[in-house]
Amino acid sequence: MNSYLAKLLIVVVFVVTIVSDALTPLGVAVWVGYVFAVLLTLWVERARAPYVVAGVATLLLPIGFVLSRPGTIELWVAIFNRVACTAYVWIMAALVVRVKSSRLDDATRRLGAIVDGSDDAILSLMLDGIVMSWNAGAERIFGYSAGEMVGCSIDRILPVEDRAVGSWVYPVLRGEGNIQSYDAVRISKDGRRIDVSITMSPLKDGSGRIVGVSKIMRDIGERKRSQLSLQQALGELEVKVQERTAELSQANRSLRDLSSRLMQVQEEERSRLARDLHDEVGQLLTALKIDLQAVQHSANGHSLGGAFTDSLGLVDRLLTQVRMLALDLRPSILDDLGLVPALRWYANRQAQRNGWTLHLTVDGVVGRVPTMIEVACFRVVQEALTNVAKYASARVIELTLRRPAQEVILVIHDDGVGFDVAAARQRARDGESMGLFGMEERVRLAGGLLSILSEPGQGTSLELRFPLVDESQVTRGPLEEVKAS
Repeated sequence: MNSYLAKLLIVVVFVVTIVSDALTPLGVAVWVGYVFAVLLTLWVERARAPYVVAGVATLLLPIGFVLSRPGTIELWVAIFNRVACTAYVWIMAALVVRVKSSRLDDATRRLGAIVDGSDDAILSLMLDGIVMSWNAGAERIFGYSAGEMVGCSIDRILPVEDRAVGSWVYPVLRGEGNIQSYDAVRISKDGRRIDVSITMSPLKDGSGRIVGVSKIMRDIGERKRSQLSLQQALGELEVKVQERTAELSQANRSLRDLSSRLMQVQEEERSRLARDLHDEVGQLLTALKIDLQAVQHSANGHSLGGAFTDSLGLVDRLLTQVRMLALDLRPSILDDLGLVPALRWYANRQAQRNGWTLHLTVDGVVGRVPTMIEVACFRVVQEALTNVAKYASARVIELTLRRPAQEVILVIHDDGVGFDVAAARQRARDGESMGLFGMEERVRLAGGLLSILSEPGQGTSLELRFPLVDESQVTRGPLEEVKAS
């Protein structure tokens, strides 16, 4: 039952009882309804309601006595009954007050246990900022005991910049709201600044007037630090994503440039092969055709023998030219015998063509290595020696192939004019020259890493490293050195 309904029932009981008392003969105990009215004050919020109702009933009892019709009992008995009813009403009022007080004490104890057991700081203030209560959570957070804070100003835990503002900083005190929540900084006993979340509500008296403020403060320092760490992590992640996006964009551009360059190189290679076939093989075949036609129409035996001799010479030159074209495309020695013989053959051939002094060193590697590594090493050596012949003006070439632990290392060094590696890489990114980029991409696709060291006037060194997973992929062998001049 709510308080409003209880008050309404009390009024109804009063009206019904006084009317019934006036209409019934003297001595009929209808006035016991006043006791019931006092009992209904259990559901009325005001603490003094039972005494008020008992007082009203005390006034209505003699009024009902006067208005009541004469009855069959003696007068003194009716008066005694009215006096006894008055006593019952006041005893009932006292009992109701006692019950309500007991219930309030139980609720207060439970509330006090909740407040004292809370990890949050829960306190109450008067309007002038004097602390009225201070729970254990406040002692733990701020370091002040209840004895140090109760009766003292709340300014003790306020930062200096907030003390001048006073209580008017709180909208709840100006009637702008019942509950206010905000984040603030408070000062502990040892001088630490503590980030807290504050929930504040007004304390009102029986008339509804604000007489103080209740505050619940929660330490949110860890949450603030977590949020800051999360923001920093998000910022770092965003930077890394941007960097990775830029790298992927650059890689995509490089791949497009490489694809374009590869198609260009393919067309150039086809053009070169077409020229070689037309200029060399085509001319030789044409000369052979002419000789064969001369043989066909010749009747002189001596002339016939000379024509056959010329034709055989042309056939020999044609076979040599075709063999050279095939070797330039992919030497069969690489597929049949492996990387070491192919490097020895190709390096010696280039050294003889260009007048280089060649030092080829093979350390710890005999037999075969994985095909992808063999092809990558051979193609890089082809590209590197071609570039040396075109641009380096070198006199000495050093090739070193070795296998320490679980990797294959190939080093190509020349004593030529060198070049600016950074500038060459920039030209590759701009699409002007794809030689370095093509070598790096070929090595990367074979699972290796290419390092280029060069400075103008200091020569050039290329180092290829390929990891080996299977010990059986390469077998160890003795040191072998080949020199050609």
